Amino acid sequence: MNWKYGWVITSFLWIQFIAPTCGFSTGITIKGTEKFQNMVSNALFLLQIKTPAAYQIITNNIEIIDESTHSGMEASITHPTFDLNDRSAYFSPTWCAGVIAHDSFHSKLYHDYQKSHAGKMPDDVWIGHAAEQKCLKHQTQVLQEIGAPKAEIDYCAAISPAYADVPYTNRNW
Repeated sequence: MNWKYGWVITSFLWIQFIAPTCGFSTGITIKGTEKFQNMVSNALFLLQIKTPAAYQIITNNIEIIDESTHSGMEASITHPTFDLNDRSAYFSPTWCAGVIAHDSFHSKLYHDYQKSHAGKMPDDVWIGHAAEQKCLKHQTQVLQEIGAPKAEIDYCAAISPAYADVPYTNRNW
């Protein structure tokens, strides 16, 4: 057996069967069904072991991950919350990890600007096309680092930032 596939199988077994029972904790509150909580915990664990730098961005910039009808980052509230849609959460463990990393980068952009500037937050700092390009680049890099399937990496790399124009309530991801 190729060592890479052995690592993938070992990681999968750990994520599916061991991590949920050993009290793995991220410091992030995960709200939703038990199935949702397990999927998000597994994705976070995958990020922690495969890309510690991205994991640190997540834990520094998201306090709550909430199962929701639509996906989006609420960075400006007291407890930065990532609303995560089931379609994105359950697509695959790697895709779930990638979208968490993506939205944590939105929150990072928001909070980094806030730390060094007083006054009103310009939206284009953390949302809009330019911000989406930065977040998509980060997500693509994370997907590569965690060993996501090539199809997921290629899809993410080809996404147009124009989807940022879709109103939150119309997002089905």
